[in-house]
Amino acid sequence: MAPCSDDTYQVTCDNGYEGKSSADALGITACLYAYSNLSFSNNQAFAEICANHYHWLREYMLQHAEASYILRAID
Repeated sequence: MAPCSDDTYQVTCDNGYEGKSSADALGITACLYAYSNLSFSNNQAFAEICANHYHWLREYMLQHAEASYILRAID
């Protein structure tokens, strides 16, 4: 899930990170945030699914050209 655009986006995160991001990196960042939050669901099965998706996406993200920025945004 990412904006369909070649634009660069200004990113401001709750952890204090501020920077610029491509649409692809922004989509990965947003999905990682969502999966992380959803992994704390009271529904254990759903929480486990979200946690697994978070870790799979994070592993994929480590190969991304903007991985260092994404890591700072989600840390």
